[in-house]
Amino acid sequence: MESLKSEHSPAPTTPAAPKRVALITGASSGLGREFARQLDGLQVADELWLVARDQTTLAAVAASLDTPARPIAADLIDPEAIAHLRTLLAAERPRVTFLVNAAGFGKFGDWQTIPDHAVNAMIDLNCRALVDVTRAALPFMDRGGRIIQVASAAAFAPLPHLNVYAATKAFVLHYTRALRWELHGTGITVTALCPTWVKTGFEKVARASGGGSDVGHLLGEQDADTVVRRALGANRAHLAVTCASPQAAALRLIGKVVPSCITMAGWNLLRRL
Repeated sequence: MESLKSEHSPAPTTPAAPKRVALITGASSGLGREFARQLDGLQVADELWLVARDQTTLAAVAASLDTPARPIAADLIDPEAIAHLRTLLAAERPRVTFLVNAAGFGKFGDWQTIPDHAVNAMIDLNCRALVDVTRAALPFMDRGGRIIQVASAAAFAPLPHLNVYAATKAFVLHYTRALRWELHGTGITVTALCPTWVKTGFEKVARASGGGSDVGHLLGEQDADTVVRRALGANRAHLAVTCASPQAAALRLIGKVVPSCITMAGWNLLRRL
């Protein structure tokens, strides 16, 4: 039977594939900037979305990359910044291939020397914002997607004079492990990164408090490029947790088998060095 279609009818078109995006928070410095640099080299996305507070620094990071990068200046402590990110995702509907939550900070000191605003900001940025960004990105992720949540070896035990920071990172570790379980079967790989001290701007910020001298030398500091390279390898290997160094792995073991009162007493001696 002769076709009723005109020979001049346009050929059916295939919908364009969604843009692949790697979303990195805390991307203006430290581990976030290093993740941007290394993911740029791996070509895991068509565009990198770089999130941090400082537009100028973000623009400089974006300009240094080969992959097209979008600087998104946002203070993630502000719920409106999360709403803006959700709006961007809803408007462009990309395929988020990689999510790295590296935004966060800590303060040295005890309950008397760290001001209330710093305590609240630590909890908001290290915990609530991380969860909000993750929940915003997940609807745009599918099989093959990867998530790295930056926690810390401080998550493995209570740490006096680094109390709130360590507690926020314990939250990140447990949240990430439970999320990994919930995502079983989706093909999305989730890893918690738990390094010890890393050579970033962390120390300068941590010491800017009334108890800035409560922690002495940061023993065993690692280079950011080493930590990120190991984190990416662990995520590719589908590991739930990566410590990125033998000393962090030792702390993880100690946290599992040694009572907290002994761990805290040991830390109290170590922090005075």
